[in-house]
Amino acid sequence: MDKNITASFTILLLFLGPTIIPQACSTSTSFVIKNDETTILPEDEGDHFPCGYEVWCYQAVITLNNGQRWDAAATFVYFMNKTREGFSDGLSFIRVRHWSRQTGKVYDSFRTDTFPGPFQTSKNEMNLTYCNSSAHGLYPDYHFHCEDDKNNIVTDLRFHATSLPCWVFQGPTDGIVPWGVSGTGKVYFIPILEVNGTITINSTTYEATGIGYYEHDFIYGDFARPLSIYSLKEFNTCRKLISSSIKWYLGQVIKNRPKPRPAPILHIDNGDTFGWSWSWLIFDNNWSIVLFRPILLGISEGLNPIILYLTKDGKNYTEIACGYWRNNQMKYMERADMFIPLSFNISAYKDDMEIHISFTPTTEMTEKYNKDWAPFAKAETVTFYCCGNVKGEYKDKYTTILLNGSYTTEQSRWLSKSLKRTGYHSLEIETVKPPDGLSISIRKVSHRLGLERFLKIQLRPKFEFIFYVKPIT
Repeated sequence: MDKNITASFTILLLFLGPTIIPQACSTSTSFVIKNDETTILPEDEGDHFPCGYEVWCYQAVITLNNGQRWDAAATFVYFMNKTREGFSDGLSFIRVRHWSRQTGKVYDSFRTDTFPGPFQTSKNEMNLTYCNSSAHGLYPDYHFHCEDDKNNIVTDLRFHATSLPCWVFQGPTDGIVPWGVSGTGKVYFIPILEVNGTITINSTTYEATGIGYYEHDFIYGDFARPLSIYSLKEFNTCRKLISSSIKWYLGQVIKNRPKPRPAPILHIDNGDTFGWSWSWLIFDNNWSIVLFRPILLGISEGLNPIILYLTKDGKNYTEIACGYWRNNQMKYMERADMFIPLSFNISAYKDDMEIHISFTPTTEMTEKYNKDWAPFAKAETVTFYCCGNVKGEYKDKYTTILLNGSYTTEQSRWLSKSLKRTGYHSLEIETVKPPDGLSISIRKVSHRLGLERFLKIQLRPKFEFIFYVKPIT
């Protein structure tokens, strides 16, 4: 993924199941999570070189001493080719991004190199240098100095964690995150950190304070080819555990699916064949949500394998798997010939808990294509970032709490050759059931044919029949 290709590992989890961690990355004491304690060790925070993919990244919502609100983010990443003998070659990139919430403008700086090249890492602590940018620290304190020479912006920010780290996928895999059948890894994040420092814009320095997010991922797999087999034992382990992963997810959905559930809808398009979404939400009451959504099989809306982490106190995390996604406003990306959610809603359910959130962007969306990066020439990806505001509510059997806050989201897609050959096409089926009515509507869109076809049959509250075929405008 281009940013924190963070959520990257989530994509195949529920469908491909966990694999056995290679002995080289086994640190079982590092991955213990209790209700009131999460352990990360120095060996977790430092690099895991050599491995297929590793990322350190931060996101922050900050207020300058002139009253302006900005979002700042930086990502340090390296990739390596996986072979049967181990890992070889590699590339790295650093991406520094800033968004002005006053103007909505985004400033995006990107640099890629052969690895290790100018990107230097260390064991047993986060100690990164990449040209004039750097990152240092151990939990709970981190320091990022990031220079965007392209836009003449320099951020120098110190982060102090006020929440515990969270290892992802505790429910389905006890924290083991597979990347297809090619390997496994780990992901942890810290969703609430106090931020202090400076931001220098066009040679003018401002004091900055705010709230931040931090994440570290590492995977001993093949990022570009997650379905490649490097070990028969590893493959057989994945095959045997597929059913257990699916069982966990389906068990959560069956147990928590609401009745009546949100309006039934099936929306499939070839722009959503494979990818991921990631969002970080921080609310005015200091609650936080981290959302990972695998993009699979073209499913754009409705019931999705959303994995959502909610913390109310920074210590305890609720992992939720039953989630629904509904797009409100889409943005057409001409180069990729696909539509990306710009404004959307999510609903999540667990036991007696309900969460309903509406996402409204307030900034421009970045657009970055990764076509020419060896070894990923056969796996072109495109990533989109934007920031905005969230509103919603949390419900349980005792209370209803209104939620307001800020978010950052990333939408990433892997572009297939078939998408380029046939162009964008989609199928949407929506139904209405009693007591709201009784109807079914089907919409098909094809950019190759240049047509939109629509059929609706409604029986209640009154009969209605609509059918048309029209050119796409």
